[in-house]
Amino acid sequence: MSRRHDVSPETIGAAAAWEVASCTERKCLSLRIRGFFSETDVHAFARTVGNHIRAMRPLPPTGHVSVCDASGIVIQSQAAVAAFSAMLRNPTARSRRLAFVSDSALARIQIRRLSGREDIAFFDTVEQAEAWATAPDTP
Repeated sequence: MSRRHDVSPETIGAAAAWEVASCTERKCLSLRIRGFFSETDVHAFARTVGNHIRAMRPLPPTGHVSVCDASGIVIQSQAAVAAFSAMLRNPTARSRRLAFVSDSALARIQIRRLSGREDIAFFDTVEQAEAWATAPDTP
């Protein structure tokens, strides 16, 4: 199984931190974000995600799926929300299924609002999110 794993340059406990891993066979991105992001942080995170998407090519016509553990995220500034929103709306980075793990009702509201998508799902555990995201499509 082909996997890649990148960790943000920040250390645990820093303002913003992320981890991105990809599985070529399952065409699945596994993301973990935590802390308070600046616009610069979001752009660096988006570049890392883009690199992983390119590494999973060729993608099937249905695209890839993403699981994002956002349980360590805090409410973000308007500038960071705008940058995250642009990232999620980018058609080259758009996931077929987008599953979030979040332990905060307020964070879930902000994530749903910034994604501009109704077809995302929220879960209490990474295992639940992965099972939903990687489940076979039903006609």
